[in-house]
Amino acid sequence: MAKRHMHEIFTRDFVVLSTINLAVFFGFQMINVGLPIYVAQLGADAFTVGIIASIFTVTATIVRVFAGAILDRFGRIGTMVSGIAIMACMVVSYAVFPIIGVIIGLRVVHGLGWGLGSTATSTIAADIIPKKRFAEGMGYFALTNAVSGAIAPALSIFLVQGPGAVYMLGVSAGFTILALALSIADAKHLEKRTAPAIAHPESLAEPPKPRPSQPQASAGALDAFFERQALLPAMAMLLVNVGFASITTFVALHAAAQGVPEIAGCFIAYAITTVISRPFIGRTIDRKGYRGPSIFATLCAAASLLVIAVSTSLPMFCAGGALGGLGIGSAMGTFQAMAVATVPPQRRGVATSTFFVFFDLGIAIGSFIAGIIANAVGYTAMYQIIAIFPILACVFFLVAGKERLAATRPNAELE
Repeated sequence: MAKRHMHEIFTRDFVVLSTINLAVFFGFQMINVGLPIYVAQLGADAFTVGIIASIFTVTATIVRVFAGAILDRFGRIGTMVSGIAIMACMVVSYAVFPIIGVIIGLRVVHGLGWGLGSTATSTIAADIIPKKRFAEGMGYFALTNAVSGAIAPALSIFLVQGPGAVYMLGVSAGFTILALALSIADAKHLEKRTAPAIAHPESLAEPPKPRPSQPQASAGALDAFFERQALLPAMAMLLVNVGFASITTFVALHAAAQGVPEIAGCFIAYAITTVISRPFIGRTIDRKGYRGPSIFATLCAAASLLVIAVSTSLPMFCAGGALGGLGIGSAMGTFQAMAVATVPPQRRGVATSTFFVFFDLGIAIGSFIAGIIANAVGYTAMYQIIAIFPILACVFFLVAGKERLAATRPNAELE
């Protein structure tokens, strides 16, 4: 019975942590969609709205570089609680200080909290999920992101355009404060399940021991902030996210140009297929390895972009969104599991932050590149061109990550 319990995913700690993550992401998604409308109502022009959106991402990405080292050095729970507390304070402050200049400054601090809090929750999940079912467990954990992504944006728009932005900020703050309360209440219990903090700062610079088949790499200063074993899956996720960014940023504009003004169904289809496919992808990884899921995810991501490129009706856009859930959603579950599954416990924080740094960079690079291409050749051609990037991710892993893809039991080392 004890052995069986060791392999259970839905333990008390996992359910509580997943609830915390759901509440954090729900509040985040509401702000992400509703705040641009709010500041526009305050009188901000399009350029200022763009600054407010981008400065958050830039700050969060910079913080993630150091977040892993902070998690491994000072502990997971304190970092998670601190990050969520900062986020809660910032959401409340948006309503208390409805001044555009102040909000820009608040977004910088909000990015700090998001970079710490979101990296911490994912790292804690990696600590408490049983290693025999690691990829499956991470898939279930990531479903909280998909659920919040399907509901929170629609609720945010409804509130900010209906009752008012203050109500949107109040609901967002409520979810974030709920996450904070749960994280504080369960802090001692979760602390027992997480990897201990590193005893000496100098050990941050120690790279993980290589496998016997791998040559010893020379240690460098960057090892304190980047995990080498996470670089391959993180780079693949960056390439896939170039395509994802083009969907989130431009699919509504592309749909409007095609005479399809209501595009919410596309994102709902994306969320549904993500929720359905992630557990199956996770179980496949745990039983068969990464090769099949990696190829499937990257090719579905490319197919999603090609379908969206030629879409002229809502059902076609929904089909593209569904393929995106199978592809992009599966890619995140596959590559995130690969990034952290085989690293030592004291390096999981760095591995998680490495993955999310490249994850965010893919979004930033994708939005920038897609905008340039769309401005030059239009949305249809832009999506066709951007489809090359997830295909490159597939080729990249088949060539550079051949040994990782060939592993039939990716979590065996941590059993």
